[in-house]
Amino acid sequence: MEIMGRGFTQIIQEMPCYFHIFGKFAGYKLLNRKSPLYGSADIINVCNLHCTHCYWWLNRKENEELTVEQWQKVIDEKFKKNHVFIITLVGGEPTLRPDVIDLFVKQFPKRVCIVSNGTLPIRKIPNLYFYWISIDGTKEIHDKIRGPGSYDKTRKHVLEYVQNNGDKAWKDIWITMTINSQNYKTVKDVMEEWHDHTNKIGFQFHTPFAKGDPLFLPFGPERTRVVDDIMAMRKKFDDDYIINPDSQLELMKKNWGGRGTTPIDCPTWAIVSVDHMGREKRPCCIGSAENSAMKPICEECGLGCYSVLVGYGMKG
Repeated sequence: MEIMGRGFTQIIQEMPCYFHIFGKFAGYKLLNRKSPLYGSADIINVCNLHCTHCYWWLNRKENEELTVEQWQKVIDEKFKKNHVFIITLVGGEPTLRPDVIDLFVKQFPKRVCIVSNGTLPIRKIPNLYFYWISIDGTKEIHDKIRGPGSYDKTRKHVLEYVQNNGDKAWKDIWITMTINSQNYKTVKDVMEEWHDHTNKIGFQFHTPFAKGDPLFLPFGPERTRVVDDIMAMRKKFDDDYIINPDSQLELMKKNWGGRGTTPIDCPTWAIVSVDHMGREKRPCCIGSAENSAMKPICEECGLGCYSVLVGYGMKG
């Protein structure tokens, strides 16, 4: 039996971490004490793609990067001090900094996820929790968003990883799909296409940074139908392949996050998010440490990492 990819032995080994997490949940429920549960780090300010839907390009300014020693300081001061449980490594393309990845995995064994576009060979990393591989539709749509040839590269590298790293290698690969106005009709196809090669799939919706963003899938009948289809597919896949709970998916049919660019119900406090220089990002993990930078529109937010917490009863 596994819970979110974690076996019984691993859960027992992590019991000290769970005491901290349970204590934080209890502190929130009983005393409204808000203490971070998770962490997110943009470990590099470079990417090998220029995806049309990616927030990262909007606020990218410096080309500087931290050394491994500097990242150790960030780990100690931002993540370990707060006893965060899971760390998600983002970029840019985080696999371009294998030295920083190895540092995080050493500090947080079995508790680090890597969000990657998968266009580079996928490295087997002992004690990594899993890879989030971004898939944005079937081949034609994915390439329209991420660039010609990107889908074939990603598929090739996922299949090679699964074939070359043992019988359970597929458990290391999770799919993440950001649903937008270009790819929403391919959601079922993506699930069917990747189910036999990967462990889990998770969905979120494109979050705009400006009103009228053509990639935003408006609240209404089409978006509701997409959500209902995902919930129906959860019942079809009886192996918990789709990680989104129904409580979270129902939220995604409407505004759940905030007003304008201000979080209201969104528990942004629950995730410590830092940029490539180790500075905390505001108002959330797709925001920026710069006060003058563009901000996501909270009232049209589709982020899964926060909405799932709201679905479980945690608020801002």
